[in-house]
Amino acid sequence: MKHAKVYAIATQGILTIVVLLLIGYFIGNKIDKNSFWPGVLAALGALCGIASFIVTLLKLLKEEEKKNESTSRPEN
Repeated sequence: MKHAKVYAIATQGILTIVVLLLIGYFIGNKIDKNSFWPGVLAALGALCGIASFIVTLLKLLKEEEKKNESTSRPEN
């Protein structure tokens, strides 16, 4: 079960990065195909995707830590 969760998170992160990169490139092409905008906006999209992936990972790790804390704590 844990491997399925890791696979799902990794797939979601990679797809988020790729989709945001493509959106940035598409918008850059709409602005001006022969300028620097497609590359710049694609890079910004990829950076936003990476940041989103890191935030999601940190949030899930925090939830796992809370879950492990609550199960390992003996109830009196």
